[in-house]
Amino acid sequence: MEIRLDNKVAIVTGAGRGIGKAIAQKLAEAGARVAVNDINPDRAEKTAAAIQKAGGQAIGIAADIGNKFQCVHLVETTRAQWGQLDILINNASVEPRSSILKTDEWEWQRVMDVNLKGTFFMSQLCGRVMAEENQKHGGAIVNIASIAGVTRPLSNRAAYCASKAGVVGFARECAREYAAYGIRVNTILPGIINTPRVIPHDLPTEEVAAWLKNVPLGRLGLAEEVAAAVLFLCADSSSYITGSTLTVDGGLTMR
Repeated sequence: MEIRLDNKVAIVTGAGRGIGKAIAQKLAEAGARVAVNDINPDRAEKTAAAIQKAGGQAIGIAADIGNKFQCVHLVETTRAQWGQLDILINNASVEPRSSILKTDEWEWQRVMDVNLKGTFFMSQLCGRVMAEENQKHGGAIVNIASIAGVTRPLSNRAAYCASKAGVVGFARECAREYAAYGIRVNTILPGIINTPRVIPHDLPTEEVAAWLKNVPLGRLGLAEEVAAAVLFLCADSSSYITGSTLTVDGGLTMR
């Protein structure tokens, strides 16, 4: 079954590379018009240009989602371009590596500002638009969290784990409140995904091999596989799914 998002407008945060880029491209392939956000303007424009070259519709919008005024700019620029807003993908995040004993307050706060507060800002701003303007069809919000925030701690990433756990909790209450407006809110928990941030080029192969011993499917995940899950949760085929978390981890955390 082919999933289509024709006549939909989507915002994807942190879409300049990795999982966010794959999501933006997947939504565009399905017919959505995509606002590609990244804090780095060059990355945002490159992803948008790649989508356009492939025949899709996209614009690049630079914004730091940890800043509410820049979030407003992102939302209003998207609406000015296409006159509507139907889908929000909260993907942008930062993941500094530091032990708890060495993490400073600024570093901790930056993680919370982007990963958790940014998700709140964008969900609030886009939720208001969807609630006021999309009475007939509501909207869809998909948050990209992590298994690290729910079932599997991650060494030297205490702030990241805490922020992603917060996203999961926030998303459930957001789903409950937004249901009255026909807005569905779901969360994806990726596992070990083969992106430059998760698997740096200088990472020893023996360390990757050690990770894979715990993955029943025996391989790293692909950004495109996370994107496929996002596409499903944005489409009408998932119209009765809200407040859920979907794990995409090759069976790493199965119970």
